[in-house]
Amino acid sequence: MSENKQAVETMNADNVISKETKLFGLIGEKAGTNRLFAMINRLVKADKVDAMIIPMNIREDDFYFTVQNMKKSQVTGAYIENEYQELVLELLESKDEIVEVYGKCDFVLRQGEELHGYLLEKNDINSKEELAQIIFEEFIKD
Repeated sequence: MSENKQAVETMNADNVISKETKLFGLIGEKAGTNRLFAMINRLVKADKVDAMIIPMNIREDDFYFTVQNMKKSQVTGAYIENEYQELVLELLESKDEIVEVYGKCDFVLRQGEELHGYLLEKNDINSKEELAQIIFEEFIKD
């Protein structure tokens, strides 16, 4: 077994974050109560990907500071809860077409020191499980 594969298995088993771990956040006032992060982490562990999503309970007065600082952090991206999906727009360097149409963003991806916004939770998503699968497939899985 390669050293990298072994490290991934250890990370998944022990929930250890290394410099190589793709780190994601789930940002909301009560993010810890949203089970989406647990669903995504189960997919990560099952596929042995060196990644983790962490709930971040963020108050509105800390929201801008938190998201702005993602640009220089180890955080690769974040799911944005409903209460901040309109506020995040002014912090994005680019937005996909659907974000422009709906005027809200539920996923932010950091590329270099720029934040790019996406709207994943549209009318055609029927469950949190389906949303977790989309986030995993589109942004986390190698």
